[in-house]
Amino acid sequence: MKKSLLTLALCSFAFGLGFGVNNIAFSDVTPAKVAYVNVPKLLSASKTLKSAQETQMKQTKDMLKWYDTASADIQKQKTKEGKEKLIKKYEAQLTQKKKNIKDAYSKKVTQVDTQLSTAIATKAKAMGYELVFRKDAVLYGGKDITAEILPLVK
Repeated sequence: MKKSLLTLALCSFAFGLGFGVNNIAFSDVTPAKVAYVNVPKLLSASKTLKSAQETQMKQTKDMLKWYDTASADIQKQKTKEGKEKLIKKYEAQLTQKKKNIKDAYSKKVTQVDTQLSTAIATKAKAMGYELVFRKDAVLYGGKDITAEILPLVK
């Protein structure tokens, strides 16, 4: 009987101690520092992205000139077989040109995305922020750190 009482007292003490430590751990939680950034504003400041867009526009204009030349070349053909052969040839070239333009632009966009993510993470950590959201995802609270990140955008 004494053993049972001693065991019960020991278990009660251990439970109380564990419950108390658990309460202390939860009561000392400090709120996370939260910030947000205006991503469209950062993107509009990116010279790399502007350059990629200009290059894409130039390549698209060049491709349209090429298309006009190819169309004229196809129209000059006298036979149906000759036209079909040229159409297949030019379609393959057009597909390749479109792919090259898309791939080059995607590579630049990925580069800008990586650069922005790195700049945001580096600056936010240096300022002591634990969470950073896009401005359009925040309804209330947080601090706008867009101005602090703008100088880091290339």
